[in-house]
Amino acid sequence: MNHNANLYFTPPTLETRLAELLRRHGGGRGQGLLSLTIALPDLDFSGLPHKLGEHSYWANPAEGLFLLGLGRAANVETQGEGRFRAMDAAFAEYRRRWQAVDADGTGMQPAALAGFAFGQDRRGERLPNARLTIPLLLLQQRNGICAATFSCDRESGAAQALAVWLDAWRQVRAAFAGKIPFAKNGHVLGRVGVYPPDEAWLELAQQAIDDIRAGALDKLVLSRRVRVRSDRPFVPAAVIAALAARYPECFQFSHAEAGRGAFLGATPERLVSLRSGQATSEALAGTAWDEGSANDLGDDKTRREHRLVVNAIVRALEPACRLLQIPTRPGVLELQDLRHLKSVVRGEIKAGTTLLSLVERLHPTPAVGGYPVRCAQQWLVDHGEARPAWYSGATGWLGLDGDGDFAVALRCAWIAGNEAELSAGAGIVAGSAPRVELAETEAKLNAMLKALEDS
Repeated sequence: MNHNANLYFTPPTLETRLAELLRRHGGGRGQGLLSLTIALPDLDFSGLPHKLGEHSYWANPAEGLFLLGLGRAANVETQGEGRFRAMDAAFAEYRRRWQAVDADGTGMQPAALAGFAFGQDRRGERLPNARLTIPLLLLQQRNGICAATFSCDRESGAAQALAVWLDAWRQVRAAFAGKIPFAKNGHVLGRVGVYPPDEAWLELAQQAIDDIRAGALDKLVLSRRVRVRSDRPFVPAAVIAALAARYPECFQFSHAEAGRGAFLGATPERLVSLRSGQATSEALAGTAWDEGSANDLGDDKTRREHRLVVNAIVRALEPACRLLQIPTRPGVLELQDLRHLKSVVRGEIKAGTTLLSLVERLHPTPAVGGYPVRCAQQWLVDHGEARPAWYSGATGWLGLDGDGDFAVALRCAWIAGNEAELSAGAGIVAGSAPRVELAETEAKLNAMLKALEDS
C-alpha cells in the first residue's frame, strides 16, 4: 500500500474543489442524493488502512476491486420475511432520484454497501439483521484506478455536506498515513469457549443424520463457534492483511461498529453477482483437508452433497433467468489446507430482475443451511442453532446501475479488543460421520485462526 500518496489535493485544495462542484451541481437544493466522484491518481488503495473507526470494507482482489465506505448518506436497516424486498425498494427509490457526477471521467459510479444475517428474524446484537448503506465517502479502486465518491442528501444543505465530507476525508488521510502494526511474533491465542461443546455438537450431528436417514430432509449444515483470547488486541487492518496474504483469491470484508468491534473475514464463496444483465452464482460444497482428512472429494457422499447445492441454485435462478449455463461436473478450489468442490452457474436475467431479488431467491443455499431449505431452517431453529453477526449470511455492494456482488460470509470472525469469536459449519448428509464433520469444522476454523495468529 502506498502511504506517500498525494492526499491533500493542492492546488486546488480538496475543500475548494468540492465546494465548487457543490455550487455547480446544486448541492443543498432539491431532493434525492448527489454524488461527486473525483480521481485519486496517486493513491494505491489495495487493502484496509489502519486506524479507521466505523467502516464497511469489501474487496475482490481477483477482479482488482476494493471498496471502503465511511459515514452514511443514506441507510436502510430491516429484518423479517420482507427484508430483501424492503432493501430493494429503498435502493430503487434512491436510484430514481440520484445525480452522479464523475468530475474527472474515472468511469466509476457511486455504490451502496450491504450485508445481512443468516436468519431473517433474529435481531442483530452486533450488527443489524440486514443493512444497506450509501456511504458519505466511498473510496474505490478498480483495476488499479482509484477514486473517491462523496455523497449527500440534497436536503442536508451544501455547508453541512461539505463539513461531513471533509471530516470523513480527514479520517481517510489519517488511516493511510498510519502504518499497520504487526506483532513481531504474532498473536498467542488461547481458547476460552466452544459453543456448543464438542460432545453436545456430536450428539446434534447424530440427530441430524438420524433425521436425514428417516427421510425428514436431505441435508443440514451445523455450525460451531469458538472464542479465543489473545495476549494483545486484534487490529482489523492487520487481520485483513494476513487474510489477503494467505487467501488472495477470496472475497475480503470488514464491517466495524463504533465501540463494539468488527466483523471480518475472507470468504471463497460468491452468493450472486450481476454484471450487464448476467447473473453468476457459485456452488461451493464438499470439503477435504490435508491433515488426516477422512473426506474424499470424489466419494459418493461428497458428490451428492455438492449436487444438492447446484440443483438448488439452478431451481432458484430458472424463473429469473434464461439461457442458464450449468457445468456438467465441478471443479476443485484449493485454498491452503482446504479443498472444495466448486461449480459456477450463469444466466441472462429477465427484465425486471434486480440483484437483491436474486439474493432473495438464492439465500440460504443448501451450502449454508440445508435442503429442503425451509425444512432445514426450521430444524436449525428448533435445535437452537445460533449464528452471530452476519456469519453465513452475506456481504456485498450494489452500484447505481444495478450491478453488484454478494459473497457468503464464511471464514470470518467477530473481533473486539483482544477477543475473537469464530464460526464454521459442516454439511451433514446420509453417510456423514459426526467426528469427521467435527474435524471439518476445525479445519475451516483453522483458516481464520492462522490469520489471527499471523496478524
